[in-house]
Amino acid sequence: MAQWQELKNLDSEHQNQVIQVYVHQQFPLEFRGIASAWIEAQDWKSVAEDEGLARARYDELLDMVEEHYSRLVQQNNILGGPNYLQLVNDARARFQANPVYMARIISRCLSEERKIITSTRANLQECQIELDDSIIELQKKIQMADLKIKSIDEQLGKHDSFLKEWQDEVEQLNGSPVSLQLQMRKIDLDRMLEALNQARLDVCNLIGNTLKLAEQVVSRVVDEELRSWKLRQQQACIGAPIDTSLHKLQNWFMAAALALDKQLQQLRKLPELDLQFPPSDLLSLRTQCEQTAHCLFIKLLKNALVVEKQPNSAQRPLILKTNVRFSVKTRFLVNHSSFNWMPKVTLIFDKDFDEIGAVNGFRKFNFNPKGVSKTMDADERTGLVAQFERLVLVEEKYKSKRQTESLLAVTEELHSITCVMELKLPGLTLDVETSTLPLVVISSTAQGHGAWASILWSAMAADLQPKNLLFLTPPTVTWPQLSEVLSWQFQAMSERGLDEQQLAMLKDKFVDETDGLVSWNKFYKCDATWVWIEGILSLIKNHLLSIWRDGHIMGFISRDSAIVLLKDKPHGTFLLRFSETKEGAITFSWVDHSTGAARVHAVEPYKKELSISNLADILRHYRLTDPSSRSVNPLLYLYPDTPRDEAFGTYYTKPAENTDGYVLRNSGHWSVHPTPPPSPEENRSMESSLNNMDSGMNNMDTSLSNMDPSINTMDPNININSIIGNMDFDTTMELFPELSDMGGPLHGFRLDY
Repeated sequence: MAQWQELKNLDSEHQNQVIQVYVHQQFPLEFRGIASAWIEAQDWKSVAEDEGLARARYDELLDMVEEHYSRLVQQNNILGGPNYLQLVNDARARFQANPVYMARIISRCLSEERKIITSTRANLQECQIELDDSIIELQKKIQMADLKIKSIDEQLGKHDSFLKEWQDEVEQLNGSPVSLQLQMRKIDLDRMLEALNQARLDVCNLIGNTLKLAEQVVSRVVDEELRSWKLRQQQACIGAPIDTSLHKLQNWFMAAALALDKQLQQLRKLPELDLQFPPSDLLSLRTQCEQTAHCLFIKLLKNALVVEKQPNSAQRPLILKTNVRFSVKTRFLVNHSSFNWMPKVTLIFDKDFDEIGAVNGFRKFNFNPKGVSKTMDADERTGLVAQFERLVLVEEKYKSKRQTESLLAVTEELHSITCVMELKLPGLTLDVETSTLPLVVISSTAQGHGAWASILWSAMAADLQPKNLLFLTPPTVTWPQLSEVLSWQFQAMSERGLDEQQLAMLKDKFVDETDGLVSWNKFYKCDATWVWIEGILSLIKNHLLSIWRDGHIMGFISRDSAIVLLKDKPHGTFLLRFSETKEGAITFSWVDHSTGAARVHAVEPYKKELSISNLADILRHYRLTDPSSRSVNPLLYLYPDTPRDEAFGTYYTKPAENTDGYVLRNSGHWSVHPTPPPSPEENRSMESSLNNMDSGMNNMDTSLSNMDPSINTMDPNININSIIGNMDFDTTMELFPELSDMGGPLHGFRLDY
């Protein structure tokens, strides 16, 4: 996970620590957010040791901030944030004369950020260590009680033996007076009995104190750690890169269960000692301890059944299709040879959904065949598990022939599977239940987009309303919630989430209200913005995975914002963005200075064409054809300044070997006119520039032939760039003075035959 994103996931207390770092260093935190990925990609220690490199990084950073401000101006959205112009002016006043100082400050800020992250991780580990320590302390107290009970048992044996000897001697007196020695021995036996009674009371008090610690442990394990694991599992199901292993949780459950079981055994042993003595306060104290231990043990067992693997079919998790097989895996976290139980788990679809009967048209489903149950298998590594495979759902049709109109769309119906386990204990039969996360049942693959939208929304709003009827009155979610979930979708699919700039563009699509809330209607129901996102995810997965993962696609940027970014860039600078009008398509925009004024063009979006030719090859072979039938590739630099071949060269398709005598050819991607079309004045200027280009190229042919008669300039295999690429500027101008009159800047000029 990116460092900036990890900081955003911290609680408010630690985020405030980050703010204080930037306040202390007097560096704008806004700069950090705007250029987060770029800042983290630099080696600022090395930058701080090279003044030239520091100057370049200083210029790049301020350019990014100014471009961000330009986008805000274009979007009429400058009132929602800080005064970026003032921030840039302050940064220039402070760092322009000494950019190395800025590099050192950024290096220190990043170092402090890492310390805060490490501290929060340590705090999390500290909580877990604290729980481990509590369990160790619990085990020590139980062991201490064991030793005391054993000592009492031994002392009781001695007391019984001494008492029997005394009684035998008294009987032998046949009614004669008891000697003083025997009387003293009886006093010693009574004192020994009092000591035993006190020892038993001490043991009971020790068990009572131990149960207080056990109660804290059970509360931590069930109410905090189990709840935290379920939340992580839910986030992992919708794409979050989170660990959901059960190893630690199961160890805590096992340790607590064994401790409570041992305490119950100790309390059951105490009555054996009571048989020799009259009841006392010990009886009520022991009864109270036994009830407490029993309740804690039951609470632990009732929560020990978990759904280790949520329902999953060929679709995404938690989306099931009728008549299509899926699987579920449950685990019981308390398993030990001393318990000797092999329970059976039964699956019930929509158990206890009585309120659904009040919702017209809510569909009912069942397993086919009915009655799905399985005895749990004992696994040495994972404990008791029940793996259900090849499960199939079928819809139960209404008996009435009249179609019932539903208040909810098919993809808005939230269902669940309840796992029921019958656990038999001595004198007690216990029903243990757990349920899957909310799931959606579809009957057509086309419903998958809407189903996943409902799964995402229910995950974000799970604590706000009952899950199964969530969409009767769907709640709103905050933009920070949604932005994180959207980024997870891309990260899970491509290992690259969304940066701050991409999320800023998406925020404009999702958020209308000033309070930053997003409605279900805006997300999917009416505006269907999610369907547009799904199309882009599918596009990346099928055609653009490597290029997207390597960061070459800006993607989420509007056409107007692209114009703002490109208009001041060198001729031929281009960027890749996702189409806002054509679902699941990508286009590229480039800047053209050939007519003097900057004009930004955009090509018709690509979609089906990507199944035939990869995007890198399209960029490589793209041509503009002018009225004189001269073609040129207008794409020279990937924004902001990376040469096209340097950015996409590794993705180019290697030419096939010619084995049949034919001349190889490339697939053509070309446009007759750039968009929007030039005005008549611009067209005449373009024709003049192209005529100059024709004349210049003819002169270049002559110059090259004079320079080396062996060069055949009409040979299509000749790459003029490779001939002039190693020449310095003055030599090139001396040999080819006509280049300065060929229209557009010389910088980055490429010749393609």
